[in-house]
Amino acid sequence: MEGIMLESTETGTDIAKVAKKWVEEHPDAVSKWTKGVEDVNGVGIELVSTPWDSERASANVVAEVLRSKGFEVTITPVDVAIVFKAIAEGDGDATLAAWMPVTHKEFYDKYTDQFEDLGENLKGAKIGLAVPKYMDIDSIEDLKPAE
Repeated sequence: MEGIMLESTETGTDIAKVAKKWVEEHPDAVSKWTKGVEDVNGVGIELVSTPWDSERASANVVAEVLRSKGFEVTITPVDVAIVFKAIAEGDGDATLAAWMPVTHKEFYDKYTDQFEDLGENLKGAKIGLAVPKYMDIDSIEDLKPAE
């Protein structure tokens, strides 16, 4: 996903186009992902996603892979609260934008019995904090409330 985001930023090319190129250039990965998946003819799938570049990259890669199997894919960008609600209520078919179960814990807990959790899609992903170099801190504990 990082490579897709970087190429999009550096070249000014839309993330969807870069994702499509990535899928075309990585047939072995696509073949592994789609092993045993039958081709279809025009079955519609709606992916709901947040409009964050990382999620736009992953959603567009998955959309291209699904299209290669004959699916008609729509990606709908929404707020994270709507991602979970849309999946729970059947207004969307899938998402790759759910940071479960910690970051989106509130939404996960609210809707957990209304969706199927298929597991992680980004092994080893971590969330961290970044601060400007001029800040003299080494950890979150060093942050002080504003006075």
